[in-house]
Amino acid sequence: MLNTFSKIVALLLSMLAIFSCAHNEVFFEYHSFTNSEWNRNEPAVFNVIIADNSQPYDVSIELRNDNSYPFSNIWLFIDYKMPNGSVRADTIGAELADVYGKWYGKGMSLYNLSITYEKMVLFPDTGTYTYSISQGMRENTLKGISDIGLKVSKKGVE
Repeated sequence: MLNTFSKIVALLLSMLAIFSCAHNEVFFEYHSFTNSEWNRNEPAVFNVIIADNSQPYDVSIELRNDNSYPFSNIWLFIDYKMPNGSVRADTIGAELADVYGKWYGKGMSLYNLSITYEKMVLFPDTGTYTYSISQGMRENTLKGISDIGLKVSKKGVE
């Protein structure tokens, strides 16, 4: 009985080690919206600390929507401030559903979709990078978006 228990514990620890090495996230955080309503004047702000600028990173936007979201796409405005003070602004669009209204992403009543923002980006400096994400739809209050997140992962490290 003790031998079986030891094997199970060893297996679980091995799985934990494998999964922790497979995820090279240096930052992963969500901003939640009250009542799943995202006001145009309520940007989600994320402060990402980059300690190593010698290797590439992938940056993605993580979006959670529910069935009350009235559109099949979304437009996002992203302001990106670097440690040296310079600022960059981007606009990205993403499809959230197919032509039949089937939501992309994982979930049943709350759908989680990962939207690629940048791949293989080399940050020029170490320090804090501030990402500010606003919704760019025509609605002042966008219903059906419960959370928006930002994930920054080291690329090519296994």
